[in-house]
Amino acid sequence: MTAFGLGASTSCIGAFEGNDAQGNGTGALFNQLSTGVFNGLTNWEFVGKSDEGAFNAPGGSSGTWNIATSINSPFVLSLKAANSWSAYFFENADALAVFGGTWETDGVSTNKRGIAQDLSHATIYRAIVDAPPPKSVPEPGMAAALGVFAVGALGRLKQKRLG
Repeated sequence: MTAFGLGASTSCIGAFEGNDAQGNGTGALFNQLSTGVFNGLTNWEFVGKSDEGAFNAPGGSSGTWNIATSINSPFVLSLKAANSWSAYFFENADALAVFGGTWETDGVSTNKRGIAQDLSHATIYRAIVDAPPPKSVPEPGMAAALGVFAVGALGRLKQKRLG
């Protein structure tokens, strides 16, 4: 499992039996995410499922996935094949704009001969993370004013000593 620009997933969970998510995002995967299973993150937003048109992940046992609106935070992509699902976490620490990647169902479900089963659907959740506070940058005008004040104060001090 990869995301273009990020590489391979940071970690994964699964395979689990059953369905990962319902159409509204509730279900087993959301329950797992809410426990902080990935990096302690507990606040997640359901982005959508491929079988409901939220993004593109065509069938087969491997391929590419893509989404129209970028994901700029940590996210999870879950794959459902046969009666199993696995979830793949992407940390995305640099908040890069991710629009897609590659997937395969080998880690989700294989038949008795070891052949990966076809994708039923993929599901995406994005983590809701607080933005770091902005760094204060001194204004150039303020630095210049402080410099003029310091030069003036030193000049005044020198005048008092001479005078």
